[in-house]
Amino acid sequence: MRIGIDARELTGQPTGVGRVLAGLLEAWPEDDEIILYARQPVPWRFLGGGRRSRIIASPRMPGAIWEQTVLPHQLRRDRAEALFSPAYGMPIAAPCGVVVGMHDCACAATPWEFGWRERKRRQWAARIAAQRAKYLLAGSHFSAREIQRWYGVPRERIIAAKYGIGKSFGAVDADAVARAREHYGLDGRSVLFVGAPLGRRNLATLAGAIDEIRATRPDVRLYGVGPKGSTVGPVADLRWLGYVPEEDLAAVYAAATVVAYPSTYEGFGFPVLEALACGTPVVASAAGSLPEIFAGKAWLVDDRREQWIEALETLLDDDNERDRQVREAQPWALGRRWDATARLVRRLLQDAGRSNGANGR
Repeated sequence: MRIGIDARELTGQPTGVGRVLAGLLEAWPEDDEIILYARQPVPWRFLGGGRRSRIIASPRMPGAIWEQTVLPHQLRRDRAEALFSPAYGMPIAAPCGVVVGMHDCACAATPWEFGWRERKRRQWAARIAAQRAKYLLAGSHFSAREIQRWYGVPRERIIAAKYGIGKSFGAVDADAVARAREHYGLDGRSVLFVGAPLGRRNLATLAGAIDEIRATRPDVRLYGVGPKGSTVGPVADLRWLGYVPEEDLAAVYAAATVVAYPSTYEGFGFPVLEALACGTPVVASAAGSLPEIFAGKAWLVDDRREQWIEALETLLDDDNERDRQVREAQPWALGRRWDATARLVRRLLQDAGRSNGANGR
């Protein structure tokens, strides 16, 4: 089968959507002919065999225009039988059946986080995908319900799949952890946040809890990893490390004493899974998809500062409790691989290809 994939999320500084696509490609079950479409070079590890990249730079063209004009034209020229578009949108004029990754509905549920132009673009793209994609892929039943709620998509077209852990995350040797602590300045007892610093990630509540904890534990520090820029203002007592290369991220997780993920709206929560796989306990919000996926694995709390303080203090102070949580959660996290989901997505693309580009309604 000849499958086209919008691979732009694999280039630059990959975030959650890039993790979904990378995991699927690493576990792809068949020797299909796969064409990865991007505007920059695709990392070499995703190529070879029946895979090739089609780099169409178009440096002056906005990404949304590229998606709607260049991509469908190239799909037609390459005679792609199906397209996997992992990032919420798709070409209106796609010449083949399409499966779209719609991992949350943040542009509808938390629209204030986006500038008006980006908000309108995302909302428009999501509506088009909801109307025209053969299937929508989500990483949780929470996200599937959100897609139904906001876009009225029939449940049979929404596939809640089991997202997994990338191969680079797992137990980290002590030397790598020591190097990460030195290189990134992870001094003393550290609480780590990983992700884009959006308003719904609730960093102000986390920072307020850390501020109180530091009154009696001055060696505790809060660190953040992720892209610069946010919809929140400066947060006191937060040292932002910026983007950490993928080859260092597992060691940074393992170097932290605790990982905190206070997101109030989340479609999956990759940082929680990655931290657990690397052997670091997690305190996370009991919101969005997080209870569905991580109940009994991470310490889940509500939005009250008192609960954050209690959970963080316990894990910062009690080595035995921290070790107990790791022993219980790490094997589970390491067992969440992409193989079954990759087979599922291939079946969806086969079905979409048979539809010959017809929409799912």
